[in-house]
Amino acid sequence: MLRILSSISLLLVAALTWAWLQFAAADTPLVDDEAGLLSGEQRERIALYHAFLLSDYDIDYRLVTVRDSGDIVGFGAERFQALDVGSMSEAGRGLLLVIDPEQDRVRLEVGHALEGVYTDAFVAYIETRQMVPFFQAERIADGVLATTELIVAQAQEATARSGFDAAPGVSGSGGAGATARARIGQPDAPVPGQDRSTLAAGASPAETLKAYFDAMRDRDGRTQLDLYTGATQRMLSNWVMTPAQMDNVLRTYRSCTPEAAKVSPDRLHAVIRYAPAQRQCSPWFFALEQGKWKLDFTVMQEAIRFGRDNSWRFAGGVPGRYEFGFGDWEFDRHGFPKTP
Repeated sequence: MLRILSSISLLLVAALTWAWLQFAAADTPLVDDEAGLLSGEQRERIALYHAFLLSDYDIDYRLVTVRDSGDIVGFGAERFQALDVGSMSEAGRGLLLVIDPEQDRVRLEVGHALEGVYTDAFVAYIETRQMVPFFQAERIADGVLATTELIVAQAQEATARSGFDAAPGVSGSGGAGATARARIGQPDAPVPGQDRSTLAAGASPAETLKAYFDAMRDRDGRTQLDLYTGATQRMLSNWVMTPAQMDNVLRTYRSCTPEAAKVSPDRLHAVIRYAPAQRQCSPWFFALEQGKWKLDFTVMQEAIRFGRDNSWRFAGGVPGRYEFGFGDWEFDRHGFPKTP
């Protein structure tokens, strides 16, 4: 399931309240939407996730939208200093995202203390492979939030490896980062004669899941693939599936080992799940349609949420038609599966 930060888990709200109040008390503008690209609700939601980065990873992350920044590289460096980005972080870790619709440019400015984690290559990747596809669909807030998800994932990996490379207290920006065309409202034109393989649902849930991973490997974001149930195709018709999200699916599930598929007594539904200890890998749900096992993303969208460390949980209990797949598991009061 592609993880898009379109809603905030209730478990996160209490955890983020302290950081949010700290920002508010300091009168620090986490989001300066000078260009008017965001609604009030979107600004608040983005600011809340930036508070999450501060509270869990000590990263002071700001967003500025501006019309006609001139030299966006110079503007980013100057605004980074003017806003004192990194001052909310004990270790001086700062990030500044600048979006300029007039110049059709986006830039992520990286402070000295984070240059070892958010390299120029990584920043260029998330700009072109994550932000821009959302911006093309004029979904600015979703693009910013989806990019934040990858920024969080990178921070998690850095923490798991050896921590952040730069010494604490190193603040300011030396011009690290990357700039890309924003392409707001400019969808890609179809490529004439483009030959794309047909990915079909399989005779078993495992075959379909393999075909889905093949699609992610090929960065095939078509929403009407035979792999998906009819309801899933309708749901995905308004979604943006970015190359970075597809890469993240492969990276996440490569580290987990699936169990054998569990099939319902009426043989109309199936589940492929992972051991509770592998909490970053949520289960997959399948429905039998036209004699093939197809991915049912609608139930995943309705029933699964992710905690602050990307551990999955059921919101509201196990979905009724898939209860057969979890009869031997126990869940805590928040819906997280318990580890035996």
